[in-house]
Parts: sequence; C-alpha cells; structure tokens
Amino acid sequence: MPIDLEKLVIFDLETTGLEADCRIVQIAMTRGDRIYTSLVNPSMPIPPDSTKIHRITDEQVADKPKFPELVDDVLEFIEGSTLSGYNVRKFDIPVLRREVEAAGRQFPPLPVLDLFELNQKMNPRSLSWFYQHYTGEPFDTEEAHDAVYDCIATRKGFMGMFEKHSDLPDDLDELSLFAEPDRIPIGASTWMVWTANQCEPCFARGKYRGWALSDVNRKEPSYLNWLKSIDADVVTKNLIHLYKTNKRQYIELLRYEHPLRLEPRYLEYREAMDRRDQAAYEELVELAKATRNPSLVFLAAAWATQAKKEEARGLAEIYLSLDDPNVNLEKRSNFLRKTLDIGKDTGQATGAGVAE
Repeated sequence: MPIDLEKLVIFDLETTGLEADCRIVQIAMTRGDRIYTSLVNPSMPIPPDSTKIHRITDEQVADKPKFPELVDDVLEFIEGSTLSGYNVRKFDIPVLRREVEAAGRQFPPLPVLDLFELNQKMNPRSLSWFYQHYTGEPFDTEEAHDAVYDCIATRKGFMGMFEKHSDLPDDLDELSLFAEPDRIPIGASTWMVWTANQCEPCFARGKYRGWALSDVNRKEPSYLNWLKSIDADVVTKNLIHLYKTNKRQYIELLRYEHPLRLEPRYLEYREAMDRRDQAAYEELVELAKATRNPSLVFLAAAWATQAKKEEARGLAEIYLSLDDPNVNLEKRSNFLRKTLDIGKDTGQATGAGVAE
C-alpha cells in the first residue's frame, strides 16, 4: 500500500469527560512502526461515569506526568504529520490543542484525516463495524476504549479500507480533502456551522440562517449580542466574543481551526478593503483569478467596483460565470448586476457604480 504511514499519526485520547474543559487522562499515538502512549495526571478527580467508560481511575494516574511534562514529546511525535484517528476532528483535536496551548506551546496547523468522516463517505457505521468490515476480524469489545487498542484497530481498519477501495487517493493530503464533510456543527446548540462554501462560521438557525458571522455583524450587530444572552452553547458564545473583541485572533482561529481548511484570507482581504490597501487588492485579484474561489472572486469584484477600477466588469463577469453554492448568491449577483448594470440575459456591463 503506497500510503505514507511514516507521515500518518493516528491518535486517541481518553479524558475526564466530554465537556469543553475536560482533561486528558491517556494519550496514545502511532506513527509508522512507533507507538507512543502515556497515562496523564489530569490534576482533577476523574468522574465515576468517565471511569466506567475507559476504566482509568484516580489511583492509576496519581503518580503519572501532567500534560505539560509530556508536551514536548507529543509535539515532536506529530511534527510534519497528517493527524488522524476515528472521529477526532470535533473532540480529540480541540482537546489536544487546548492542552498544548495551556502548556505554553503553539499547536501546529497540521492537515487532518478523520477516518470517521472518511468512513461516513464510504459506510456510515461505528468503529467496531469499521474494524470488522475492513479486516474481517472480530472487534474486541473488552479492549474497546483503551486508547492503544483503539489506535491500532483504527489503523488496521484504515489499511483494510484502502485495500478494499482501490479508487481512494494514495496521497494523504488528497485523501484528507476527499474525506472532509460539507457541513460541521459548531457546539451543542447547533446555532452555527462550518460549511464548505464559507471561510468562516455560518448561522444554521434563526432569521439569518446561512449568513456568515461577519455578514450578520455588519447587518445587525445587536443580533450577536442577543445570541450571547440566550442559552447558546459555550463554544458559540466564545466564538462570537472573540469576533467582537479580537479580530486578529478570530482570523488566526479560522486559519488553523476551520475544519474544512478553506481560504481563510477572505477576512483579511475584507479588512484590507476597508483600509483601501492597494497592495492587498492586487494580491487578491491575482489570487481570485488563479483559484476562481467564488467568495474571493466576488470580493475582488466588489472591491474593484467600489474603487471604480477598470477591471471591475471583468471580475464581475467571472464571478457570474461561476457556480457559487453560497446562500447569499442572489444577494451577491444582484449587487454586481445592479451596480455595474449587467444584464441577466446578455451578461454585458454598460456602466459602473460604487458599492455600498
């Protein structure tokens, strides 16, 4: 099998719970023929309900290292890798990232290959099904929820999947992109989601369903304040607070945490547009033409229109020729057509205007 297993790190965590502030009690990782595993002292009691699941007790971790003592080994092990595991994107990776950053280190922006997501593409089932289906071997339920066993079972199932589905890409970066879903909920309340057609979180509920967070803030800033005041989940509230209070950190979060790894520079260019940064404009136009990313092309066209650039018409026509799955497609198209007087049938522009 041509998959580069030396680049693939499959990992699994056992924790004190499923809360946003839970702590790691066991970490296991495999890379090639190497296995890294350690129990971790979480510096807090392990709830009995969690112990029932992973069978790790306070006594077992009492004399074990705390995560800051392990962080260098962990970062060295995952350096330059594709991070993988079963259903790790929404829980294990955020927990690991938080623990790394709490130890005073930066979590590296690594590609993610979530084998749960890949399996969902092929067969929506559980880890035990995944393992038995692709290996032909029974899954040991007695060993389940031991991090080492789960890692090894996940990797063996993945290798069996690759052998059974010969049409899968054998490049880990391509495979990671193939496995990514089009829509991932943010937080338990599902007020917001990551989508494949937006570079930032979008609303999945309410009157602004489908709108990007920054678009809602421009349209009705008080709506975000209202959402923070109701019983939305902590993750959603923290995301809104970060957007409101620290745009630079918000953009950094999108750059490294957006699970669909889209073009995070959209917001940077949007802010540069407000500053009338000519160098950023030229860079955006070049990138938009090269990638034909609908959101970037639209932003370039809108910026060119606002600045009365002669290329505004050409950029607008490129955008109108693209298939943009964005929910604001009609809003975007109508803005360009009306402002530049582009006919719906002929696609010809007869004038130019200034964007609002």
